[in-house]
Amino acid sequence: MKLALFKVTRYRNVWDSGWVDVNDVTAFVGQNESGKSNLFEALYRINPFSADDIYDIDEDWPVDDWGNKDPSTLVCEAHFALAAEDIEDLYEVAGLLASDEGEDSQLTAEATEGEEVAHVAPEIPAELVLVGSRSYDSGPMFAVAGDQAADLDPKSVDAWAKRYVPKFVLIQDYGLSGTQIELNQLADRYKKLHWHGLTNEEQTVKIVLDLAKIDIDDFLAKGGTAEGRTVRSFDKRAASSYLSKQFRDLWTQKKVNFHIEIDGTTLNIFAEDEAVGMPVRLHRRSSGFRWHVSFAWKFTHASKGHYKDCILLLEEPGVHLHYSGQRDLLEVFQRLSESNTILYTTHLASMVDPAYPERVRIVETQANNHTTVKKGVVSSQRAPMAVVELSLGLTGDMSGLLGTRQTLIVEGGDDALILHKLSGILRSEGKPHLSDRIYLWPARGAPKTPMYAAFAVGQGWDAGVLLDTDHEGQTAKKKIDELVLKDLAGEQKARFRVLMLGTAAGIKKTDAAIEDLFEDQFYIDCVNTAFGLAIKPGDLPEDGSDMITKRVERVLIERYGHKTIDKRRIMSEIMSRFDGWEKVSDLPKGTPTRAEKLFTAINNAFSAA
Repeated sequence: MKLALFKVTRYRNVWDSGWVDVNDVTAFVGQNESGKSNLFEALYRINPFSADDIYDIDEDWPVDDWGNKDPSTLVCEAHFALAAEDIEDLYEVAGLLASDEGEDSQLTAEATEGEEVAHVAPEIPAELVLVGSRSYDSGPMFAVAGDQAADLDPKSVDAWAKRYVPKFVLIQDYGLSGTQIELNQLADRYKKLHWHGLTNEEQTVKIVLDLAKIDIDDFLAKGGTAEGRTVRSFDKRAASSYLSKQFRDLWTQKKVNFHIEIDGTTLNIFAEDEAVGMPVRLHRRSSGFRWHVSFAWKFTHASKGHYKDCILLLEEPGVHLHYSGQRDLLEVFQRLSESNTILYTTHLASMVDPAYPERVRIVETQANNHTTVKKGVVSSQRAPMAVVELSLGLTGDMSGLLGTRQTLIVEGGDDALILHKLSGILRSEGKPHLSDRIYLWPARGAPKTPMYAAFAVGQGWDAGVLLDTDHEGQTAKKKIDELVLKDLAGEQKARFRVLMLGTAAGIKKTDAAIEDLFEDQFYIDCVNTAFGLAIKPGDLPEDGSDMITKRVERVLIERYGHKTIDKRRIMSEIMSRFDGWEKVSDLPKGTPTRAEKLFTAINNAFSAA
């Protein structure tokens, strides 16, 4: 079962968000106070992990409509797409049998006395949408959408849904100081104030104890006897081992072990890097590390240690992490999305992955202070656009400058360097070269080009993309066609071109990248010089990809023990040879012909509009 879309109405500054569709991972980009938190808090209460969380009309009704408060107002509606096994189970539990006389009866209905009534089970549909909703004055309610609702008992559907719909987990405050805490005081506060009355620090410690299956009263009582303290020491070790394992599932930067220590009623948590071998108190670790600890343990608690079947609503995750930690966190999201749905808010460019433009939702604030949500990577507002532009490597007014040029997205900086060098040499002898009006905009690999394409199209630029003719290039082309160009028409569609390098350059290979503009022998020579090897053309495999980089990589791995191909070292050698090229006759054999065809194809594509 997956969350598919939702809508929020009449909640704080969200008058009507419109329908917001979501993916396995969805990033809500917007400035502070734009309404991102309000969207998440309203959505969370559709099926909250903490059943006590409700809407408070006196706090949550829009202030600019205060005189019209209506408790029956629907605050949030969410649609869930059910998997085939979910649909079958729901029909088994809640299905109604129809008689041949057109009368409905429950599964338990019996034939009328003295008559034989034929009952027909409803046909189980291939697809089914479950609708969850909640108003100010009601708890969560669930029903089936569409004609299939007539086949199912409403009360049974609602009961089934409340058992199986994924729990929403809202994580807003990651603050965790890691300082010591008095367990007897925590126990007293929990009894008096319950969960919602505890501070975030106290909640996190309570989570730690719950995960470790430690009852505070029982734990404190054990401290009163020698035997109890012995048993308690085993409890602490077991708890420490469990928390260490759970944390390592979500933290990949280094191996860390946790130690729970209790002296009398005072609890301390220590963290030990295995490489160092010396534990230190948690409060001495970095803010980013403590953030990850808090996130990991809260998620472990919410998912009962299984890391699945949750809808995670994360506010500003990674804000305390270094850039590399933020990229690691995005990888964690990718892994967790196999069995969870993850929605997160951000105003950090580094938390927007250019490889997934389909994940971006921009949260805007209108003139009346109401929140709206837009799908895509283009906004009319400067603040969210700054985040998207930075994620694409645009700085200053570079976006405005590109909008006045014809822009060709290429897969990377190496592509741009090679194309500029070849174009310059061809130009010097009056041969076809890259038009001066076309600016090369390097992406960071083929998987990220769809984000660049979506941005260019959304801005209305006269643009295009040049992709390698390989699996990654074809995948990127498909995503651009489906996500960016599918709904365009006429002149708007004509202003964006997708060119495949192999076809455009007339390269007679199934797969082709920028390096295939050169003869294979030239590339092999550069590899041999870069690594001090003596690879010959006959050493290259004949099966698999015919792209020169792929063939060389297999030789480096299988014969010379490399883990992968280091393209940077090879490109450095190519660039050093570039320095000696001044005229067309200096270029490797066949390169001028292929380059001329490529530049002609690019120029013609942009002239056709």
